[in-house]
Amino acid sequence: MSILEEIMQTDSSVFKNQDIFNINYLPEIIHGRDQELKSILINIKPILTNNKVLNTIIMGNPSTGKTTVIKHALLEIENYTDIKTCYINCNIQNTLRKIYTQIFKLLFEIQPRSNVATEIIQEKIMEKLEQEPLILVFDDLNTLSEPDTNKLINELFRANEYYHTNIAIIIIVNNILFKYSLEKSAQSILHCNEIIFTDYTEEQMYSILKTRCDKGFKPGVINDQQIKKITKTAKEHSSLRWGLKVLNALGLKIETENRDKITDNDIMNFTL
Repeated sequence: MSILEEIMQTDSSVFKNQDIFNINYLPEIIHGRDQELKSILINIKPILTNNKVLNTIIMGNPSTGKTTVIKHALLEIENYTDIKTCYINCNIQNTLRKIYTQIFKLLFEIQPRSNVATEIIQEKIMEKLEQEPLILVFDDLNTLSEPDTNKLINELFRANEYYHTNIAIIIIVNNILFKYSLEKSAQSILHCNEIIFTDYTEEQMYSILKTRCDKGFKPGVINDQQIKKITKTAKEHSSLRWGLKVLNALGLKIETENRDKITDNDIMNFTL
């Protein structure tokens, strides 16, 4: 038997589910963000009854749960209604062309031809949205180039002037001053309900990291005091993401050393 085969057949992992420590993991329960989730769903509610909505802008520092909460909101919409939702990660769909291509694929279930102009793709999308509503989310919109951001806002927020569409637009940004970085024309039409995600308290961070450890590690791998130490440092970094990375890295470290418990020295000497 090869070493790889021996490793694969031996259940020596300290993890019950390592995906739990991935920042993109969608937990079943949201800690400390019930009010924000409720506010998002209230903002979306009019489109569910075929009424016009006032769009939403979600603002807050990185690692404050914005993406997690919006994905929960979209999941609830998809589970209980027939309305389509389109989530755009602007770090990936990072040009106007890529964004409209993603929306087109969702609505038409085909890829637009590469030789078709972006303006034509956008027009086809708007014509389709005259027939059915859509909830459209732009996560990290602030990462787009300024020209693309201004053009996108001008086109989508003024769509009702040229088409009979019913779109609920949700923008997520990391900077509460985002609006003031836009051109005057885009600023003037960016009328949204604002939802602010404040930084997690240390207690909220602990609750999240403790739940992740309970679900992600096998029993006894880490103790409560150790989670509190990691939480305290994560709070100092103002980053839940940092805490999750540390927990994942510590688990991998003791696993490679054929140990089944994280020690205080592991935490004290650990650097990312």
